[in-house]
Amino acid sequence: MDSRFLHLLESNIAPTPLEVVAIQAEVERLTSKTHPTQHDPELEATLERYRGILSPIRQIPSEIWGEIFCFATPVVVDSRAKDDLIDLCCVSSAWHEAARHAHALWANIRLVPLPEGRQYIYNNLVSWLARSGDLKKGLEYRSNEWWDYDHEDDEEEGFCPCHSGGSCMWIEDPVVTRLLTEGPLLLHRVSFQNMYPRCVGNAMRSFQVAKSGSPSTQPWNRIQELELNIHTESWQGGWDRSSELPFRLIPPSVTSLLICLPRYRKAFDDEMECQRAKIDIAPAVLGQLTSLVLVCEWGPLHIATMLHHCRNLETLRLEFGPAGICTRELEFIHELDDPFIRRVQVEGGIHLSKLHTLRIYDGAQSPILFLQLIKTPALRFLDLETTGSASICPNWTEALDGFVTRSGCARSIQSLRLASDSRGYSLEKRYFNEKTGLFLSSLSSLKYLTFTNLPIVPVLRTDFQNIEDPLNHGWHPQLQSLQFLHCWEYYPSLNFDQLLISLRKRGRQAPCLIKIEECVECAELQDAEHQLRTMSELLRAELGISLCFSPGIETALAQTFKNSSLFWKH
Repeated sequence: MDSRFLHLLESNIAPTPLEVVAIQAEVERLTSKTHPTQHDPELEATLERYRGILSPIRQIPSEIWGEIFCFATPVVVDSRAKDDLIDLCCVSSAWHEAARHAHALWANIRLVPLPEGRQYIYNNLVSWLARSGDLKKGLEYRSNEWWDYDHEDDEEEGFCPCHSGGSCMWIEDPVVTRLLTEGPLLLHRVSFQNMYPRCVGNAMRSFQVAKSGSPSTQPWNRIQELELNIHTESWQGGWDRSSELPFRLIPPSVTSLLICLPRYRKAFDDEMECQRAKIDIAPAVLGQLTSLVLVCEWGPLHIATMLHHCRNLETLRLEFGPAGICTRELEFIHELDDPFIRRVQVEGGIHLSKLHTLRIYDGAQSPILFLQLIKTPALRFLDLETTGSASICPNWTEALDGFVTRSGCARSIQSLRLASDSRGYSLEKRYFNEKTGLFLSSLSSLKYLTFTNLPIVPVLRTDFQNIEDPLNHGWHPQLQSLQFLHCWEYYPSLNFDQLLISLRKRGRQAPCLIKIEECVECAELQDAEHQLRTMSELLRAELGISLCFSPGIETALAQTFKNSSLFWKH
């Protein structure tokens, strides 16, 4: 091999344009020497090495490699991902440089309690996070769930010793405390995941009482995002007053807060214990929050008490417990009679004047019932999902219309998603009624509308009689995206005629994309394909609307769709 190219052969360095021309010429010269009937292993090996130098993979810019590494690496790096990332850095000097300059790879780390006698190395933590440059940095401390614990392995990582009656690791290990009280780096986010309340409390208290550095300059007192994912077990005694310590120690700098409270049955023995429990966060801290995520199945009183102080909240996500598990439906209704809740309702709801994004999930019909406790005049994005319990669901249309009217946000809502994870024709009347179309028409600024697992077909059949009403100003003149995800499976066969009729009544407005996702039986496939293709052509020609049909989530049916011409988009 020509000595001019040895440095390329021994590395993954991309050749320069002049070197590319020279190597191509050398390849052509050597190729001309080969004879079709002769086999020269040495010549073929040389040609293979030259072609390797010319491989397009060498031309990939370092920035692209960095992006690829970011996709291949978890956002929060734990010990296993750390080893994988180091392996990537050891492949070549080019990959090492690409990873070093991909700052997002180094911005977030996850730590777990170590076995007795082992500690994290402070300088290693600092140097790792320092590689993230000016990006926002995060630290996650995670403890595994109790049922993951191997009782026969005394060296098991991921559990605080106090889970088995020992001393809390936050008292024994000062390294993380040092990082958060005198570390040179500004941390943006701190997260406690699946940790017992006393562990979180001990950690936060150690950050408060540390003597090193000025309190105003300590990293802990300057964090902006805090996540408290708290775990309890009934055998530990459940929830007591000491469990409330973490809430009282939230630093005043926090503007984004996530709280995941323990399941009701794992924290309390009865309803009275739940009512006495407090989420004791200082009103001043709540008052400066701009983002709040709260996972709580303890009832509306605890949530409303918090929201009452959240005057600057802009985004709110509420989850009322795991989907499909409705543990406190009667308690929810009972708490609506609480004096504080009644006063909130008389006042028209808790006034969240800056809230523009609201997402409420799970917990029977709590998403709909809870809307009567708040008003959001600046709301732009509304996302509601329910498990569809039959016992306490009011009509969705009436509840939504009352909420929107009381809030005065009909002209500000731009995105609406309504979803259910339960299925059944018998649920139809509880969601929508003859006023649904009129309500949707009142949302004059709506751009994105999504229905998931809801019986919307009857709405398309009967609820657009008032579309020509001058007071409606046209049906969604700004609509850009309309999605029906698994909304036709309540009926024996696919029939999209009503959708076409409804859209024709809407007339030609702004360009719009309609997505329909459905699982169709094989016997219906041919008829559905013909009908959808015909309708798509009509929509595009008459109204300028694009139609996209995709298979559902069931693997067998999805493969059937992908193998047919129905899997297309206009």
